[in-house]
Formats: sequence, structure tokens, C-alpha cells
Amino acid sequence: MSQTAYTLYGAAAVKGMIDGIGPRSVRSYAAEEIIPISYPVMLGTEKEKEVLKATTGAAAIGLAVIDPATEQTSAGAVEFAATETVPVMTQGRMWVMTSDAVVAGATANLTVAAGTLTDASVTTGIEAFTKISVVFVTATSAAGLAIVEIK
Repeated sequence: MSQTAYTLYGAAAVKGMIDGIGPRSVRSYAAEEIIPISYPVMLGTEKEKEVLKATTGAAAIGLAVIDPATEQTSAGAVEFAATETVPVMTQGRMWVMTSDAVVAGATANLTVAAGTLTDASVTTGIEAFTKISVVFVTATSAAGLAIVEIK
């Protein structure tokens, strides 16, 4: 299918994009399963080499950073296939998807079903991160892109 519409300017940011030039730590792991961009990840079967999608906030060690060379699937998803190298941010700032409106300065929690972040209180389906500290740097008025700082 050919592209039939063009825009003059691209988006200011995309999920999984690193923000700024500040200090950060990004480690590389092999994906043990399909991992979407900016999805929280946990250590996999071989803990020093592999990661899986985080199923709980307590297990998350960081978030998957976009690789500019990553191609879209035929369905339009941008994700890391099983066995591909996944850059995982464990410290620094990056753009993520939120599941609702968020407030700058609020602690980010994991919306388990979607793998997105929220500032809503911990309850069924929303879990706190315990291995990493994640705080929203920017606010949103609805679900969308926000910058978080991981410590």
C-alpha cells in the first residue's frame, strides 16, 4: 500500500523516545517474547540476558526504549520481536504512554492490563513499581504521551 497523505512536520515525540541529554542508564537484553515500545519489562528466564513484559509493578526493572531502526509490523505496531535486542532504560527520562490524565510530579504506577503508566492510586489492576522509581515530569489532560523520570 502506498502512502497517500503527507504532513509537513512530524510528531514532537513518540513513545519510548529518550528525552534530553541528561544522565541515563540503558542496558541491552534479548527479548524473550514480543515487547512493545515503552512497555515495562522484567528479567526473563536467563536473568542476565533476557527480559519479558512486566506482569507486576514489583517485577519491573525498566522500560523498553525505541530503537530508531525498529520497523512497524504489518498491523502498524512498533515492537521488539522475540530474540531481538531490547534497550531497557533503568535511569533517565523518556516518553511513555499514559492510560489517563496525569499530573507532573506524581508517582507513576503500572496499569497491568495495558502496560501503560498512570498516576492513579494502587488498586486492582494498578500496581506500584518497587525496583525502580518512576515520576511524571510532564502532565497530560487525557491518555497520551508524557515524560517520566526513572531512578
